[in-house]
Amino acid sequence: MDTDYSIPDYRKISFYAKWLKTFSPQMTDEQYRQYIDGAFLWHAFSFQLIPKESFLEGDAARAAFDSADKSGAEFIRLWSDENPRPLGRDLKAADIENDDKDIEFYAVGKGFGWTYVVTHETGCGLGPYFMYSDTQRNKA
Repeated sequence: MDTDYSIPDYRKISFYAKWLKTFSPQMTDEQYRQYIDGAFLWHAFSFQLIPKESFLEGDAARAAFDSADKSGAEFIRLWSDENPRPLGRDLKAADIENDDKDIEFYAVGKGFGWTYVVTHETGCGLGPYFMYSDTQRNKA
């Protein structure tokens, strides 16, 4: 019997859920429904559901990403990746923004220690965004 039991891969959903729990733990269910559900996770930054003093944006975010420790980091692209993939240690912000397929790009450091997000609206001033998790920020 050749039955195809295709089971959806929930690693993408799990990645996004962990991202929200790590970088926006104060978000209420109501805020999630109003700003994030059916939209983009990065709206947590643009609608300041994450306190503005907690993250960097624009050139400051790019510089932080370029100097971040990328060992053990991974990324996912909203439109094209089903699973998180390893992030190249030498990858720079300019490489991501110069590659159209990387729009809606979410990267996280090892153990979700930091995140870097490039949005489809980066050219309009919404992003990129860089943020350390509370665990990593408290170590600094």
